[in-house]
Amino acid sequence: MAKGAGIVERSLVRDADILEHENFVLDGIDVSGRWNTMLKSRVHASRDLQAWDAVRQNLVATSIDRCIQCGMCTAGCTVAHEIPDFNPRQFIYWVRTGRTEELKQQANVVWRCVGCYVCTHHCPKGVNTAEVIETIGQWLATVVPNRMDPAFHANHHAYRRQLARRGRLSLPMLQATFLRSLGRQHELWSPEMQKTVLKMLWDGRAFKALAMGRPRRWRKNRRHVAAQA
Repeated sequence: MAKGAGIVERSLVRDADILEHENFVLDGIDVSGRWNTMLKSRVHASRDLQAWDAVRQNLVATSIDRCIQCGMCTAGCTVAHEIPDFNPRQFIYWVRTGRTEELKQQANVVWRCVGCYVCTHHCPKGVNTAEVIETIGQWLATVVPNRMDPAFHANHHAYRRQLARRGRLSLPMLQATFLRSLGRQHELWSPEMQKTVLKMLWDGRAFKALAMGRPRRWRKNRRHVAAQA
């Protein structure tokens, strides 16, 4: 029988929070398996406000103050439907209650936000959830870089490198740089990618991307942008 099989809403409980012995005898009574299932205490005696302070330094992310934990962000999240561990409501809860260790344990999940802003539009209190999650991810990248998925670093490196060199983003070039840095350049020739390229050639987007120039006064501003990248 699977661990914690008798728990209602089992999908909401992490394996690490379930205490269950396969073979356990208590006062002469065999309570093996699900009969001795217990959950770790959720009592939190101390607050670590590192994440809270980091998030609130971002003017847009200060909207986290208005969160009422209704869960509308997670309910409409496009990523949460594919990755159950991605839970914006829970990430915000951990930040506000100082549960930094739990947040760090999910560092490889938080960065998966795709920036669709559905969560932000769904929030009844006007919390800019997408910006809050992005800020949390940026903070985690600095405090627990070893727990971040390599794709997180590759994506941000490609993003910043392209901005520093050209001053604008070209999605095809961004994707190519990202895959090459991960050693996955063979994916550039996958059937799906070929279909995308043909479609871009057909509707003219490929030529627009190649012809895309640099911003005005780029020579003057490039040094400053490169320093930030």
